[in-house]
Amino acid sequence: MNTIPFKFKQANQYLLHIVFVGVGIGTANYIINGTLNWIQWSIQSLATSFIIGYPLIIIGQNKSWFRNYFKSKGTLYLFLFSVFFLVGVFATEIEHMIRSLVFQNQQFRPLSSGKMYLFNGIISLVLGYSFFQNSFLNSKSVKTVKNQDHTKDPAEGEKNRTNEFSDSNDPITTIPAKLGENIQLIPIGDIVYFEAFDNYSLVYNTTGEKRLCDYSLRFLEKRLSENFSRVHRKYIVNKNHIKQIKPHLNGRYHIAFDNGLAPITSSKKYTTIIRKLTKIT
Repeated sequence: MNTIPFKFKQANQYLLHIVFVGVGIGTANYIINGTLNWIQWSIQSLATSFIIGYPLIIIGQNKSWFRNYFKSKGTLYLFLFSVFFLVGVFATEIEHMIRSLVFQNQQFRPLSSGKMYLFNGIISLVLGYSFFQNSFLNSKSVKTVKNQDHTKDPAEGEKNRTNEFSDSNDPITTIPAKLGENIQLIPIGDIVYFEAFDNYSLVYNTTGEKRLCDYSLRFLEKRLSENFSRVHRKYIVNKNHIKQIKPHLNGRYHIAFDNGLAPITSSKKYTTIIRKLTKIT
């Protein structure tokens, strides 16, 4: 089950950008090729800009969801390649339909736009991968959410979230994690390890389930009991659930757990902590 919410509404903040791009392309086409008037070119280009731009922005803003859903990078990028290219092909066909059926500039024949399918497909691929690989869409999305919460900066946002826990230094006994629209309280002893996820974390419990937690590893590291150790910038592990620690390469270690969860690998920076875990205490 994918515990990360899929976002649609945040893409609406780019609608004006899409309109500007569509009108700009339509104007350029009108200047270069006068077979249609400016309004016709603009309407046609607006349709193409929206059909390509809007889905690509939605995918780019939900890259965390897709990376969590697809366990294999190969499968993920094959899926994205297919979607991005097909979006370009679909936009070309709609453009052809508008030109033929709305403006009656030519006779409509399905799938007869030739090289334009390839052209728009490649444009869609380039834009799609650019949106997906870069973080500016997600940054703006996060910034918008923070503005709605009257939060001025990321540090303040982190402070607000951590203040939801008690200000005392008492050890945490449960971790609030999201289960759909609900909050599940996971006993701290049932947590095998935490994984960093943007400014949040993913919680892996003894039954192999994965849940999203609103708190960062940086905060959790300060509040967790001594049973938990940071072994990587991405991982905090519960030593009570470690089954095996196996040397790897360059001071790194494979850490296997007692409940069937996939092993993780520590980083060289935390070698001293790993060595402490392997000693009798």
